[in-house]
Amino acid sequence: MSDEDFTLTAQLQSLILDRLFRLLSEHYVFPELVPAVEKTLRQQFDTGAYEDCTAADVFCEVVTKQMSESCHDRHLVLRSHAEALPLYETENLTRSERWQTQMAEMETLRNFGFQKVERLDGNIGYLDLRFFSSPAIAGDTAVAAMAFLAHTNALIIDLRYNDGGENYMAHLLTSYLVEAEPMLLNSFYLRPQQSTQQCWTLPYVPGKRYVNKPVYLLTSPATASAAEEFAYTLQQSRRATVIGERTMGAANPVEHYQITEHVTALIPIGTSINAVSGTNWEGTGVVPDKEVPEAQALHVAHVEAVQQMLAEAHVHLSPFAYEALEQEAHTLIKGQIFLHEE
Repeated sequence: MSDEDFTLTAQLQSLILDRLFRLLSEHYVFPELVPAVEKTLRQQFDTGAYEDCTAADVFCEVVTKQMSESCHDRHLVLRSHAEALPLYETENLTRSERWQTQMAEMETLRNFGFQKVERLDGNIGYLDLRFFSSPAIAGDTAVAAMAFLAHTNALIIDLRYNDGGENYMAHLLTSYLVEAEPMLLNSFYLRPQQSTQQCWTLPYVPGKRYVNKPVYLLTSPATASAAEEFAYTLQQSRRATVIGERTMGAANPVEHYQITEHVTALIPIGTSINAVSGTNWEGTGVVPDKEVPEAQALHVAHVEAVQQMLAEAHVHLSPFAYEALEQEAHTLIKGQIFLHEE
């Protein structure tokens, strides 16, 4: 069944809203904001504002926008599904084994978000990472990627198309970029457990760590959630330079809930507290250290990485090795000089 075939009656819209309000009351990390959200949406329904929103995707989009305007939370989302989802064993899909299995299958087909691992001219490493998968299923892929990149002179991690995912993968990758001594990254207050969970780097990672070498992170307005956590944490600890555009601004961790066979809700159940700043990027996004249009971010980072590498490499490289790197990077640097001259 497609979205064109699936229409929402007023009765079904009311049912979806009732179930949404219950889930928010039970699970949303900021319960004090729920009454205002419910009041806004009920007024919209009662005045007939949803009469033209009979398509499920349109209804979900409108409700999501209104919730965001009410409580300024980019992670509070209502989603429609063209194909009917099975009724899972629990409405909290995040904790459903069947749902987790299906998500793992989908993520495997997308190589757990590891879109491209490459050595660029000038011996600069490049990792194009599209989402963060759980280390439980993607750990070997992450380890392999870091092993490939281990001997590069600088690293560019492209998060411009990364919409988040499992923050434990962010912690694993961060562990490769810092020394072995465990470092507190973030604390998460979780409403369901009424507790605060600390997140630390790992004292051991398979293979070589990537330390004492420059790291650049590329961002865009589409960079969200765990990808923002990764960028914000490394920026706050002064371990990486962020280049590109301001990110989405969605900091609060979410769980997925099934409302109907065609509608699910993403509801934040916690909030993040960075160990350095004492706050997070919710609503503000991660502000790049060097703001450039996202389409130019890779080129800018590559040129900066090569220039820094050449400025430092002569100290620890033989003249023969330095000359080889310099020749390889010549075209890139020459092109950048030409652009400046124009």
